Amino acid sequence: MKQAFKKLSPFQVDPDQVWADYGLNDSDFAPATDTEKENMVEIRKSVSYWRDAARRFKRNTVSMVALAIFIVVVIFAFAGPALIPYDYSQQFRSSQKLGPFEYSEQEAMIKGIEDSADCFYATALQPGSVTALDAGSYYFKHKGQTYCFSFDSKFVDSVIVLKDGELFTVKESDIQDGTIKESTPLEYTSEVADSATELKFVSKVFPHMVGTDSQGRDLLARTMYGARVSIIIGIVAALIVLIIGSVYGAISGLCGGVVDFVMMRIVELIYSVPEILIVLLLQVVLKEPLQNWFDASNSWFANALSTLGAGIVSIFITFGLLYWVGMARIVRGQVLMLKQQEYVTAATALGASNGRIIKRHLLPNCVGQLVIMTCLQIPSAIFLESFLSFLGMGVSAPMASLGSLCSDALGTITLFPYRLLFPGAVLTIIVLTLNLVGDGLRDALDPRLKK
Repeated sequence: MKQAFKKLSPFQVDPDQVWADYGLNDSDFAPATDTEKENMVEIRKSVSYWRDAARRFKRNTVSMVALAIFIVVVIFAFAGPALIPYDYSQQFRSSQKLGPFEYSEQEAMIKGIEDSADCFYATALQPGSVTALDAGSYYFKHKGQTYCFSFDSKFVDSVIVLKDGELFTVKESDIQDGTIKESTPLEYTSEVADSATELKFVSKVFPHMVGTDSQGRDLLARTMYGARVSIIIGIVAALIVLIIGSVYGAISGLCGGVVDFVMMRIVELIYSVPEILIVLLLQVVLKEPLQNWFDASNSWFANALSTLGAGIVSIFITFGLLYWVGMARIVRGQVLMLKQQEYVTAATALGASNGRIIKRHLLPNCVGQLVIMTCLQIPSAIFLESFLSFLGMGVSAPMASLGSLCSDALGTITLFPYRLLFPGAVLTIIVLTLNLVGDGLRDALDPRLKK
C-alpha cells in the first residue's frame, strides 16, 4: 500500500512520515477477516408495514394507556348490564331519587333479613307501578330444588322467605330492626303446575351504586346502556363518514379536471348550508316516516333498524348526507399529492384501472389521515347525538344515551349533582381516550414519522 502511495502521490513527501502523522501502520491496511465482516452486518428480521406500525404504537405509552381505559369502558358498557339485576327501563316505585349506595325505606327494612334467610322475594322491590302478585300459582328454583306454591288472593306488601328448606310469608310491618316478628308458613310442592309463573328470588338487596333518578330507574344501568348506545352511534357514524368521504375524495383527486371541479363545488355547496338547521330539519322530517316503515315492514333489515329506533337511524342518515365533506377534502388533498408519485405513474403505464389505483396505491398511503379523522369523528358523532337528545330529537325513551342522561340531569343539578357527574365523566373518558388513541395511531401509521 505504501508503494502504491509512493507511485501515485503527486507530492514530494515522505510516505512513512505521512502514515506516522495520521497514526497509521501496515496493519491498518490489512484485509478484513470473515469474522470482522460478519460483525459489521446488522441482521434484522423483516417486518411488514402493519407489524411495524403495531410495534411503534406499543411504544406510545399514553396511547396504550388510553386504549386500555377505552377497552375497560367498552367492557363496562357491553358486559356490565349482565352483572347487575337492574335494567335501564325498570322503574322502582320505592326507590326514587336515591343517592349512591343509598337504600330506600323498604329496601333497608328488607335488607335486615338477609342474614336470616337463604333467599327471599319482596313485592316492594319489584319494578313497575303495580308490584303485587295476583292470585295464582308460582314457583322458583334454589340450589337444584324446585318450590311451587299458590295464593288464593292478591299478595301485596309482603316477603316470601326461604330458610332451612322451609317457606313462609312475612308482612313488611312484621319486620323490625332486621328481626321477623311474625310469619306464616307457606305450603309448597316440588311439582310445577302448568299455569305456574316463575319468580326471581334473591339472597340480598343489590344496592343502587350510582343512585336512581326521579322515576326510580337505576342510574348505573342507564349509564351502561347509554355508553353502549353512544359508542355504537359514534363508531357506525364514523364508518359511514369514512366510506363516503374517502371514496368521494379519492375519485375527485385522481380524476381531476372537470370532474374534480364539479365534485368540489358540490362539497362547497354542502358546506354553505347551515349545518344545525339541516340536522334539525332532517330529524323532524325523517323520524315519522322511518317509524312508519319500521311498523309496516316485516324484513329483517327493518326489524334490525327498529331495535335502534328512528332517532338513531336518522342520525346515521344525517351523517351520511352532511358530515363526510371534511373527510373528502382531506383525502382529495392527499390524492392530489400522491398521484404525482412514480409508483402511480408506473401503475397507470401498466394499465391499472382507476379503481385499482385508488384501492391499492392511494388510499393505503392515506391511512394515517384516515385513521385520525375517523377517530376524531367518533366523539363528534357522540356530541351530535347528545345535542339532539338534549333537544328531545335523539334517542327515543326509555332507551338512554350519555347525552340524554346529561340533559335529564341538568334540571336537578343543584340538588342531585351525581346524576350529571357520572354519565358526564364516562362521556369525557370516551372522548379523551379516543382522541389519544387516534393520535397514537396517526404517529404509528404515518411513514414520515417513522424513527
